[in-house]
Amino acid sequence: MNLQDMSQMRRRAWLAVAVWAVAGVGFFLAFFSGGGADEFADDSYRHLATAGAVAFGFVGWWAALWLTRRPGGRVAMDERDLQVAARAGQATLVVVLVAIYAFTVGLWTLFEGAGAVPVGWMWFLAYASVILASLTNAMAVLVLDGRMGGRG
Repeated sequence: MNLQDMSQMRRRAWLAVAVWAVAGVGFFLAFFSGGGADEFADDSYRHLATAGAVAFGFVGWWAALWLTRRPGGRVAMDERDLQVAARAGQATLVVVLVAIYAFTVGLWTLFEGAGAVPVGWMWFLAYASVILASLTNAMAVLVLDGRMGGRG
């Protein structure tokens, strides 16, 4: 897999998968270290660490966009790329909505007897949904681009 031989959209998708996978692993390690969701609200170090992991994802993604730009800042997309991007966005929306719905119903079921959900789970849901959406979109672009006869 040579990034130079790929289309701009495919290069950006591979870089997004790499960046957001690292951000996701960093987020999960920081979130679940030191007590998980029950202790998260009281640990400002873990707040910074999880926010830093998500910030790494955004900074890495913007760096990937900058590194894969064309001369003059042009974006190299044709009609097929636009169709792949649109379908990837639709798939991402469905995956993220189903995941959030399932996660929140699971939390409600798990903590119904207690009458309250630890606030750490709300932090988890907020950050994890950003990571999930970013990873899902990039992976959907790669899958759809390949199925539609990607240019490499």
